[in-house]
Amino acid sequence: MKGPKAMQCQPQKAKTEERLLASPILAALHDVHRTYRQNDSGSVATYIPELARADPSLFGISLATADGHIYEVGDARHPFTIQSISKPFVHGMALADHGRAFVHSKVGVEPTGDAFNSIVFDERSNRPFNPMVNAGAIATAALIRGNGLEERLSRVLGFFSDFAGRRLEIDEAVFLSEKETGHRNRAIAWLERNFGMIDERIDEHLDLYFNQCSILVTACDLAVMAATLANSGVNPLTGDRVLAPEHVRDVLSVMHSCGMYDYTGAWSFSVGLPAKSGVGGGIIAVLPGQFGIGTFSPPLDDRGNSCRGIKVCEELSERFNLHVFAVQPSPLAVVRQRYQAESVRSKRLRSPAERAVLDRFGAGVTVYELQGDLYFAAMERLLRDLEVDLEGLCYLILDGKRVGRIDGSARRLLSLMREMLATSGKRLLLAGFPPSVEELLKAPADEAWPEDSGFADVDRALEWCENRLIAAHIPATGRKAGPIPFQALDLVTRLTEAELAALAAITEEARYQAGELIIREGEAADCLYILGAGGVSVQLALDGGKRTKRLAAFAPGVCFGETALYEGGIRSADVVADEPSFCYRLPTERLKTMVEDFPDVRGKLLFNLGRELSARLCAATAEIRALEG
Repeated sequence: MKGPKAMQCQPQKAKTEERLLASPILAALHDVHRTYRQNDSGSVATYIPELARADPSLFGISLATADGHIYEVGDARHPFTIQSISKPFVHGMALADHGRAFVHSKVGVEPTGDAFNSIVFDERSNRPFNPMVNAGAIATAALIRGNGLEERLSRVLGFFSDFAGRRLEIDEAVFLSEKETGHRNRAIAWLERNFGMIDERIDEHLDLYFNQCSILVTACDLAVMAATLANSGVNPLTGDRVLAPEHVRDVLSVMHSCGMYDYTGAWSFSVGLPAKSGVGGGIIAVLPGQFGIGTFSPPLDDRGNSCRGIKVCEELSERFNLHVFAVQPSPLAVVRQRYQAESVRSKRLRSPAERAVLDRFGAGVTVYELQGDLYFAAMERLLRDLEVDLEGLCYLILDGKRVGRIDGSARRLLSLMREMLATSGKRLLLAGFPPSVEELLKAPADEAWPEDSGFADVDRALEWCENRLIAAHIPATGRKAGPIPFQALDLVTRLTEAELAALAAITEEARYQAGELIIREGEAADCLYILGAGGVSVQLALDGGKRTKRLAAFAPGVCFGETALYEGGIRSADVVADEPSFCYRLPTERLKTMVEDFPDVRGKLLFNLGRELSARLCAATAEIRALEG
């Protein structure tokens, strides 16, 4: 298989300068590239003849973020062979094929302090020390499943391509050069066969190993492959899962302790990122959860690491404080604020009787508004805060709209929290979490969450809890199955029997199906509505109608469309039936005619509406005070 031609990225100077002004990160990469491109330390690898032909002046840097943005400078698109950078990825593939325990029984995870091609083994465990040295890499390659070399190589090449987000190829000339000169690796393989570390297919295993080292990549490819590891095994360009998170953890762990050969200790101390180098001139480095770095420069130091690549990673780590042990997020601010449903309620406007229930029992619903990433220490702090709220609690809502990521420990603690609350008759609800986080929370089958435990936003979760509090404290006889009788509406209190009869005579009745439009934005406001049964929402169309935002919702007994009674004009939002609903409609033109015979009616209606609006204003004031206090 022939390798592709070099893909040089050479934008016009003006365009490059424009991008630099817009991106401090790209400007920093250019600065680092400019600083070290004149560094002529080291020499290209010569023990593989084809590698000796590399141009020592080539120098590229690329950084790929966990959400798929790529920065690149210099020769970041020049192809070269991956060499030993293939080792962590084949290790990950073996883990996927056999599982952690089996792979660990065949290849250890201890650093050696020896050169990458040393012929040394862990004699106590009868296995190579780790998968990052040649002995361990050959034993790891021997674990890759498949019927014959062709199938196994096809799987490896496909796996690497999935990591890079594009189809990769093998440099045939480098492969043949490695095969013809790989006597030391051949000796390692025969020793491993002698001790029972690998099976008898020695030539096949070696050919697979030489081929994996001969895969052509660029610095950009390496950055994307590293970013896929940073993104827990999901390629940020394609969105495809390439490796399970538990295997990514194991791969990064071995990279951190063994990835830079006998320079690993110094690298971990100064740079502090899981990394792997290759004698082709490449280096990958990973900052978990954030990004991956890929560098390319053929001249190597006496340990087989790219001289310029090491300098680049040291510089970037120092400039931006990237060391994995440099900063740990504080768990103190995981709870942004907390409030209860007695002061902050859903957008569903309630009748006076329902408001009275929520005034009295709303403290049983507590909302914790979370922020940042959830991990063990953050969850421990949340659980500690929760202890003071358990008494009197019926429903706990975790508002996750400001949550970024969640790790396995936090997920397990949340599941334990849900189980703990459930044993005492309390419910834990999730609201507004990003879909990816919510899927992760509910992933384990043995920790299944109830179907009604997740909501799109905290408003819907609050409404769900309010409905259950109201149902628990207003007897069924007080919640009639049919519409509220016209004479029982709060709007018509203080009217005489004659006034009530006259008003009822001009009032229309209308029924709506779930999802049906009751009021359309832009229509003339010529009618007042009173909800007799069901539920409706006020919605505002955004982004040209592509999405909607709920502004308010109404329960039976509540008026809407009041502007018709005050000043008319144009409707400012849509009103939609949430469920089969019944409404009383009071046309304003008919009301004008009626008040000629009953002049006090309009004033009484406005008084009752004003009292309702005043109650809403007081509730809004209490909500602001609770949220801002």
